[in-house]
Amino acid sequence: MAMARHHHHQHRLLLNTHTVAPPPNIGSSTSHGSGGSFDNNMMLILAALLCSLIGALLINSIIRCAIRCSQRLAIEDPDLVLSQLAPTGVSKDALGQIPVVAYQPGSDIPAKECCPICLGEFGGGEKVRILPKCGHGFHVKCIDTWLLSHSSCPNCRVYVL
Repeated sequence: MAMARHHHHQHRLLLNTHTVAPPPNIGSSTSHGSGGSFDNNMMLILAALLCSLIGALLINSIIRCAIRCSQRLAIEDPDLVLSQLAPTGVSKDALGQIPVVAYQPGSDIPAKECCPICLGEFGGGEKVRILPKCGHGFHVKCIDTWLLSHSSCPNCRVYVL
């Protein structure tokens, strides 16, 4: 029984020391430390949410752009798509195969009254090159210069050959 009393007395002493004399700065460091930790955690959470929002908006924009581009390619004329993808001009041999006619006012040539490249009017007897697929007409010198570096009509962008 003496041992039980001694053990009970030690237990009471341990309890009294903890309740009577708390370690210094525990109360103040806990309130400041946990408050600072809470602020840091909130800042990290807000930063993560902001980054997630920006990432989601970026992914949304990329997907919308891809959808728009794929729809546009599906709707467009295949010749137009080819002309946009072809980076080089027409060869001189192929250029020679495109018909040249003498312009006469009032004739049934599908060319308008002026060249869309230089905006100069066609004169009687002037040589005009008519593109086979779209029927647009141009001065021979104007369209030949264009077609050596491009493979599409400068008016409607249809692939020439």
